[in-house]
Amino acid sequence: MPEDEEQVHRRQVHREEELEREDEGEEEEGEHEYEEEEPPKKSRKPVDGAFRQQRLPAWQPVLTPRSVLPAFFIMGIIFLPIGGLLYWNNGKVDEIMINYSYCGQYENPVYLAPSLYSYLMSKEIDANTMEAPAYHYQNVSEFMDPDWSNPNNLTISQCVLDFTIPSTMKGPIYMYYRLTNFYQNHRLYIKNYDPFQLLGNRISPSVLSTNCGPLDTRDGKVVYPCGLVANSMFNDTASNLTSVTSGGNYTFTTTGIAWPEDFQKYAAHTEYLPSELTPPPNWAPRYPNGEYDEQHPPPNLKVMERLMVWMHMAALPDFRKIWARNDHDDLPADRWRVHIDMNFETLQYQGTKWIVLSNTTPLGGRNPYIGIAYLAIGGLCVLIGLIFALAQLIKPRKLGDENYLSWRKEGGGLPTNKRRQKLEKGE
Repeated sequence: MPEDEEQVHRRQVHREEELEREDEGEEEEGEHEYEEEEPPKKSRKPVDGAFRQQRLPAWQPVLTPRSVLPAFFIMGIIFLPIGGLLYWNNGKVDEIMINYSYCGQYENPVYLAPSLYSYLMSKEIDANTMEAPAYHYQNVSEFMDPDWSNPNNLTISQCVLDFTIPSTMKGPIYMYYRLTNFYQNHRLYIKNYDPFQLLGNRISPSVLSTNCGPLDTRDGKVVYPCGLVANSMFNDTASNLTSVTSGGNYTFTTTGIAWPEDFQKYAAHTEYLPSELTPPPNWAPRYPNGEYDEQHPPPNLKVMERLMVWMHMAALPDFRKIWARNDHDDLPADRWRVHIDMNFETLQYQGTKWIVLSNTTPLGGRNPYIGIAYLAIGGLCVLIGLIFALAQLIKPRKLGDENYLSWRKEGGGLPTNKRRQKLEKGE
């Protein structure tokens, strides 16, 4: 009997173990069925192709002494002559600069300090024997600009500037004005004008306020032309040159100083009525009671070339812009006089204003920095080439076999194992 009970017990244990194994098998089968129902995962492997696998034809130079050294020497050989030519040409340009910012402080003629003028001539001059520039101011009642009147009977301060031309300057001769410490490159200043108003169009008040504020309206009228740029236009006026010794004249013209495409940006007339417009604050003294009227209408912007030149913003605070030109005559050596209406104040913002006379050559005006830059780059290339050449001769570096570079292998350097085969099949 005990044996029978022991056998029965063993069969029960065995039966329970079989049931447990069957339950575990069913659970595994259910998990496999669930896994089979999951959607297949997307492969992140790139599709095989010349573009995706970076096998497109390309120039992949191998930088070796044989290829690098000639490149340095060739660049030096090209840049050095160009730089020498530009620097030599720079010395052929005559340029005279005179600072007349302080002219309004002297009622009687005074000679300028050497720091206030500069002579850069193609021929050598003796600055010690040459008479220095001299200036003083006088009060006049009429503007020199023929398009300006003086209905308000203003007293105009005029600078009388005498200077010497030590040797004849070959034409064409250009007259520039130079300003220092004037930042035309300020972002708010650059944007402060309306190009459509300059074309004569009527602009909505909201757009005008956005483009030209705070100089969009004044006393309920539209400012024309609006904005800070037009209001701050350089408005000194220089006369023709008069010989102090002989009384002869050297004449300039103010036409032909703007770019041809500039004339397409300005209109001769505007859609506004004169009664709707008011001049910018700095222009107002030239109009009766600071307002436009029938005898003093809004200006014809299409012929104001000096305004067009001013509207080209300068990138640096020290800049020059063309004032007038003479394309035909040489400027003889002599003592010359020029009168300048001083309407533009620079001392209040610690700036200066200069009158510049210069000529040009077929390679341009006076600018030594371009030639110096070419010479520096060419010399640096030659120097680096010599250093590398000496290093290669004294202690050459052993080079590897270029045939082992990946892009020179068959297949563009792709692996030669099973992964490459899968890539080629697009798996």
